[in-house]
Amino acid sequence: MTAQDTVFDYIIVGAGSSGCVLADRLSADGKSQVLLIEAGGTNETELVNMPRAFMKMFGNPIHFWHFPVKGQHGRPEGEVWPYGRGLGGSSSTNGTWYLRGMPTDYDGWAAAGHTEWRWSEIERCYRAMESYQGADAHASRGRDGPLQITQLPYRSPAIAATVEAGVEMGLPRLEDINTPGTTGIGYTQATVDRRGRRASSYQAFLKPAMARPNLTVMIDTLVERVEIDNGRATGVRIRTADGTRTITARHEVILSAGAVQSPKLLQLSGIGPADVLAGAGVPVKHDLPAVGRNLADHAMFSISYRLHNDQGANREFSGWRMMSHVVRYYLTRKGMMAYTSPEVTALLSMRSPADWPDVQFGIGPFSMRSSEERKADPGRGALEDRPGITVNAISLRPKSRGAISICSADVADNVEIDANWWGDPADKAFMIDMVRLVRRYMRQPALARFVGEEVVPGAAVESDEQIGEVLEWLTSPGIHATGTCRMGNAGDSVVDSRLRVHGVSGLRVVDCSVMPVPPAGNTNGPAMVIGWRAAELILEDRDGSRTPAHQATQ
Repeated sequence: MTAQDTVFDYIIVGAGSSGCVLADRLSADGKSQVLLIEAGGTNETELVNMPRAFMKMFGNPIHFWHFPVKGQHGRPEGEVWPYGRGLGGSSSTNGTWYLRGMPTDYDGWAAAGHTEWRWSEIERCYRAMESYQGADAHASRGRDGPLQITQLPYRSPAIAATVEAGVEMGLPRLEDINTPGTTGIGYTQATVDRRGRRASSYQAFLKPAMARPNLTVMIDTLVERVEIDNGRATGVRIRTADGTRTITARHEVILSAGAVQSPKLLQLSGIGPADVLAGAGVPVKHDLPAVGRNLADHAMFSISYRLHNDQGANREFSGWRMMSHVVRYYLTRKGMMAYTSPEVTALLSMRSPADWPDVQFGIGPFSMRSSEERKADPGRGALEDRPGITVNAISLRPKSRGAISICSADVADNVEIDANWWGDPADKAFMIDMVRLVRRYMRQPALARFVGEEVVPGAAVESDEQIGEVLEWLTSPGIHATGTCRMGNAGDSVVDSRLRVHGVSGLRVVDCSVMPVPPAGNTNGPAMVIGWRAAELILEDRDGSRTPAHQATQ
């Protein structure tokens, strides 16, 4: 079938981390005609494929959506959330840091009634998805799946000392940082293949599947709304350079547009809080108050220190050294351009059980110039001239919840995003304690000969009040938004445990927006496993049997 056809069995909206996996799995048996619609382009560029080059393309509207968030954190102008655009979504554009979440994340969903998502099922899906060849891989890891995962190769005396410092803090040393159910410290794993190229969901799942005659992919295509007829999703209205038209779905429309745009499309389609829809001039098809609510993200901050007795990485990304790394990459697919920071990952618990970390550190041998310095001399690059080491600290268990609301009936208009970072005062208090945790970590004996003075925010910032004031400008989003179409009961959520939208048949949501709570770690891996598991559930429902699809095809 071609993009000019107007009827498909399944229409998937959004070719991001979840959507690419979903399109692959739904089309694999050849029984269904599947259409995948993406608003962006192909992302077939060397800037995408070379892992370190993502900093060069970061913010480019060809590769990124820019979602404005209203003023907060002491920033009257607000902030902007950049999310990936084009085939692969954020898996093609952001950092390649790979974590899977913890068993307690998924078993918590199951305990709330969503038994399809218990860890035993998710672990099986990860094992089928992954290809991780580490010699000390945990037994839960996949070895021959389509998604290649590699451990970052960078080693230096200072970086080795950061691992030792974690051990001195009482963390287990993990040869496989994706060991489930534990705190720990070890070298970072990334979605980078063994040829040194980014392993996006597009490259790993969608691109091989595009040879199938029953899978059609449309790019540069905006979906204006889901068409709803008598309580059933019947298709989508699309906008291209050639105009608008409607495409029909025989079975289902599946939104995989992400935690910002999936609730946006539901609201544009008349599914959402009645007051929000009325204010935007959208006729109400189904009053579903939870659409766009329960927004959560991993708030984070970075603290930098002077680095001694180790050259670090700052100097590697300017002048002749930078050029030599690029040449080496093209000749060998190895070296500094074949991976991204942070080099070390630590998972810690301040207030949670040890099997469910609530803090994540990413530690790398680099430090950034201040925003004032970059504005004054934008041509000199973002990294400092002197050696530095930085800890990125991420709060994994936020209590605050925000909201996403449409402001008009036009898909081209921005939504209103209220991140509500400090909606619950406990979140700010937790992050104040995180600053102290970073400082204690960086003063461990193993780091004594490497770590010098604290550059940002500086040792003079000491009291709770001072740290709280600094966090107003130091805090940034993790770009790990979740929850805006969360699983749960019809009264306070958007989808059921099989990801079907409450009150509208033939319509599902499959992406990070369905997560009831944020996972313990980055969201790219969990987004892909959501796509994999959702495909199994959809195929079970298609075939009219609850015999698990993965068993039926064995």
